[in-house]
Amino acid sequence: MSALCVVQARTGSTRLPGKVLLDLGGRPVLAFLLLRLLRGELPVVVATSTAPGDDDVARLGDALGVPTVRGSEADVLERFRAVAAAWPAADPIVRITADCPFMEAAIVDQAVAVHTIHGADYTSNTLSRSFPDGLDVEVIARSALLEAAAEATRQDEREHVTPFLQRHPDRFRLAGFCSGDDLGDVRLTLDTADDLRDLRARLDAVDDHVGAAWRRFLGSRPAPGDVEVRPRCTDGPLDARRFALVVRGQEVAQLVIGLRHEPPVVHGHVPEALRADVLRRLSAWLAMDLQRGPLTSLGP
Repeated sequence: MSALCVVQARTGSTRLPGKVLLDLGGRPVLAFLLLRLLRGELPVVVATSTAPGDDDVARLGDALGVPTVRGSEADVLERFRAVAAAWPAADPIVRITADCPFMEAAIVDQAVAVHTIHGADYTSNTLSRSFPDGLDVEVIARSALLEAAAEATRQDEREHVTPFLQRHPDRFRLAGFCSGDDLGDVRLTLDTADDLRDLRARLDAVDDHVGAAWRRFLGSRPAPGDVEVRPRCTDGPLDARRFALVVRGQEVAQLVIGLRHEPPVVHGHVPEALRADVLRRLSAWLAMDLQRGPLTSLGP
C-alpha cells in the first residue's frame, strides 16, 4: 500500500468566499498548492463538494490532471471515506486543506515518514505546533479513518475530519513532528482578505514560486518580546504538551502539560509576577487542543 495526498477544497468559505480560487502569484490558490504538491512522489486527489459553486474546483483539478472526488459540503469526513473507497490500496491518507498554499511535498514526506516509523494511527504537525499556521498536515491510517467515518457523530467531527481521532488517544496512536524552530506564531494561512495581502507580499519577495522551499516565504520576523511561551516539540508519539518560558532570551522554566486536566508540571521557576500572563499564553496555545481542554491553573 502507498500513501495518498488528499487536498480538501471548497468555495463556500464565509469569511473569504471563493478563497481557493483567488489569484496568488498569477494562479488560483488551489492551483498554486497543487503544483507544489505535484513536485513530490505521492499521488494527489482533490476532495470537494457537490455544491454548484464547486464545479470550478473540479474543473481546475481536471485541468491539472488531478482526480476529484465530490461529496457532501458539510460532512467532510464522508468525503474522505469516499476517497478511501475509490482508492482501496491507499494507506495512509494525507489530509491537506486548500487554504495552506505554501505547503510542500517535503513536509508531506516528513509527516508520512514519522507516521510510518512510529506505527501511528494519526500524525500531525499541529498537535504540538512548531511549524507556521498554514503548513498543517495530517496523516491518517486507513483503518482509523474508516473507524472515524463509521462512528463519529458530532458535527465538528464530521466537518473537520480528525477530531474523533484526537479525542480518543486511548484507541488511536497519535504522533507529531517538528520544524526544528519555534515558528508556531507565524501565519501563512489564507482565511481573510488581510491574509491574502500578506501571502501575496511574501510571494513577491521570492522567485520560483512553485519550487521555493517554505522557509523562503517567512521573510523577516519581529524581535522576540521580553516574555515568551514557546512550544517544545519532539518527533514521535505524543503523551503531553511541552512549553518553555523564556524571559529576556533566557529559558527559566519548562512546563509539561499532561493530556488530562491536572495542572502543568513545572521544571524551573515561574516568577509570581508572570504567572497570570503565562497562564493566559498557555491557554491560547491550548485553545484548540482537543485532547487537553482548558487550562485553569499553573498549580502550586
